[in-house]
Amino acid sequence: MAWGQDVKDQAAPIPDDINKFILASCIKCHDNNGKILARTKLNFSNWAEYSSMEGSKKASAICSELVGESMPPKSSRKSNPELIATKEQIELICKWAELLKITEEEKKVR
Repeated sequence: MAWGQDVKDQAAPIPDDINKFILASCIKCHDNNGKILARTKLNFSNWAEYSSMEGSKKASAICSELVGESMPPKSSRKSNPELIATKEQIELICKWAELLKITEEEKKVR
């Protein structure tokens, strides 16, 4: 990077193991071609445009939605049970969200 060049504060990349789950279970609604309400709340096509703080908050929201069984929606759960996250997938996503949160808190201390 050249001197004086701006460093963009962007969300951390999504780890491959989590991205695999997202591609299988979430992307249909949460990308540029997804449903308007879903993509306005979370759009994985725009993940790199989120700030690190936004990414951390979005990851925490994903964890909460999965733990609370709010995602996928009930209508999708019934017709597509394979979209439902396993206990292990939820734990993995929540640990990732917690790591991002800790990283953001450390930035505030600096």
